[in-house]
Amino acid sequence: MLLDKNGKIGGKVSIIDAAVILLILVVAAGIIMRYGSHVTTSVQSEEDFRYVLKIEAVRKYTVDALNKKGAVTDKKSLKKLGEITEVRTEGATRESVTADGKVTYAPLPDYYTCYVTIDAHGKESEDNYVLDDTTELSVGRIIDLYSKYVRTSGMLMSVEVLN
Repeated sequence: MLLDKNGKIGGKVSIIDAAVILLILVVAAGIIMRYGSHVTTSVQSEEDFRYVLKIEAVRKYTVDALNKKGAVTDKKSLKKLGEITEVRTEGATRESVTADGKVTYAPLPDYYTCYVTIDAHGKESEDNYVLDDTTELSVGRIIDLYSKYVRTSGMLMSVEVLN
């Protein structure tokens, strides 16, 4: 028999200990599957990219910080992910629905929408572009923006390869 009178397998490990170890292994495997790199195709070449992030509904001080430009890094400021080269702003709007069901866009006073152009170096694979920290440049993706002056996030609007 595998269990002794104290409920231990082979007299050494209890069933509860085995269940806890199994649970830890399952959770670790789930975390690796969820947050592991999604880059599965081989790298074809090193490239220079220009991408544009749309950052919505920010205040004037964020616009001013973005206009200072400078390097963009990963969250821990260990890898340079590009350089802000241009910031274009426009007044922010808020989508609302009228009583008769029509969608309108009302101005949002004292808020701005910014289009931030960033030049970066990364890799091109068969089906996507990847920055040095494994951030995939896919249109529609939300990307965190970290610089010396600002921390925000925006939607990736476009990516182009520079020659």
